[in-house]
Amino acid sequence: MKAIAYQNHSPLKVEAQSAAILRLCESARRTLTTHLGLLYIFKTMNKYRIGELRPSQIMFSYGIGAIADLPNLAAMVMGLEEWQRQHTQVITEDRLLAAVQEQLGAQVQQLVSLPIPEETSQPFAQKLSSYQPNLEGIPVAPFPTWMVCPKCDLLAPITDGLFELKTFRNRHSEAAYHHINCTKAIAPKVIPVRFLTACEKGHLDDFPWRYFVHRGSSDCKGSLRLIEPSVSGAVTDIVIKCDTCAASRRMSDAFGLSGKQNMPRCRGRHPHLRSFDDKCDHQMKTMLLGASNSWFSLSLSALSIPNAENKLEQYIDSYWLTLEEADSAEMLKALLRILQKQGKGYELENYK
Repeated sequence: MKAIAYQNHSPLKVEAQSAAILRLCESARRTLTTHLGLLYIFKTMNKYRIGELRPSQIMFSYGIGAIADLPNLAAMVMGLEEWQRQHTQVITEDRLLAAVQEQLGAQVQQLVSLPIPEETSQPFAQKLSSYQPNLEGIPVAPFPTWMVCPKCDLLAPITDGLFELKTFRNRHSEAAYHHINCTKAIAPKVIPVRFLTACEKGHLDDFPWRYFVHRGSSDCKGSLRLIEPSVSGAVTDIVIKCDTCAASRRMSDAFGLSGKQNMPRCRGRHPHLRSFDDKCDHQMKTMLLGASNSWFSLSLSALSIPNAENKLEQYIDSYWLTLEEADSAEMLKALLRILQKQGKGYELENYK
């Protein structure tokens, strides 16, 4: 709960006291219910809102470099270089900052909260007439960048321009890429491929589809197809084919001992930073999209000693289980009287 309060040692009227505490309670409730990570995706110079994540998910499951599995997309959370600082709050915790600096270095100067988009109080009709999408939030990019059409089995990267991103104003979770020129259906949704590559140094990359199906480097630029003849989803049943040269290969060749012989060297890619290391001598290893070993969070904790300047916030936090029920100044005054009859809440009388 983040709030600013002013201390006055003279007695206050109950109405002023109640109004001040009510504002703090409403601020805390709003923070808890709307502090969501808004995901937005880049397409050329435009941004599109594509979903939401809870703060706990961003902290422990979908942090920087992790892949968020959305209904129609797989999106990687990008590095801090692409985050915006608007609507963030500086977190003043010296011990936690020292622990972070010990792990990452002295270049870390401060800790900030996740961006919290501002709420507007415009009437619904006015919102529709002057709609401006709120794009404050967590930047993501499609990853893996290869998609497959479930109707014609076309396998291609989104950079080829064969798939088009479609978004919806009020249904952000329905954002998806579509195969506009599909020969077997009208603009069906395409889905991310479920195979990635990684190495022991922490690099992550798209699966080398053209290298794999052609059994090495090739000049063939033919269209690829990912064919799953059965519904089992087993890698032994998945076949990759090239339309031009008729080359084909089973996905089972990318796993196990054969995978070590068939996969190329790692390119040293960091997709969340949009960069490559100069050199990586490790072997690419095939892994599944959404695998539990693809990303781990590093959690640090520190003892937080309350600051004397934030006593009002501490008092409200200690009585929050009672005060959170207040939805009006009158109810808050009644709750305060109940606390005082119980011999509690007298600390709040000196604040406004």
